[in-house]
Amino acid sequence: MSRNRMKHSQSLHWMSVVKWILIAGLLSGLGLSYMLCKNQNLHLAAESLRLRAQLNAIERRNKELAVDLDGMKSMKLLQRRLAEMHSTLVPLGDPRANWVSMDQNTRVRLVEKGTIPREMLNLDLIPPTADATPLQSTH
Repeated sequence: MSRNRMKHSQSLHWMSVVKWILIAGLLSGLGLSYMLCKNQNLHLAAESLRLRAQLNAIERRNKELAVDLDGMKSMKLLQRRLAEMHSTLVPLGDPRANWVSMDQNTRVRLVEKGTIPREMLNLDLIPPTADATPLQSTH
């Protein structure tokens, strides 16, 4: 008799209710995850589109600069601009170019050009080397 009472006293079986609650929770969690992923995809697509437009603008600017650089390297353009400015400069490689030898140090070249007075430079001194120690002043 006690068995029949136990069987009829529980009108609702808790295990089946818990099972359906877990199934509903799982489905709602999956739906929420799906919506979050879709939202993230939309934001990433907008950012990707913005970055693509920025990259295209950079590539267009690079092409413009490459055309400008090619124009600057052009010997004809350089000669025409020098002629327009009435400049005495000659392009690189021209036989009229006067090259300065770089075997002298800068101060000696400046003295020879007259930009530094000769008395400020003692040309009799030997130029210091990397391993030489600095001279001590005796003043």
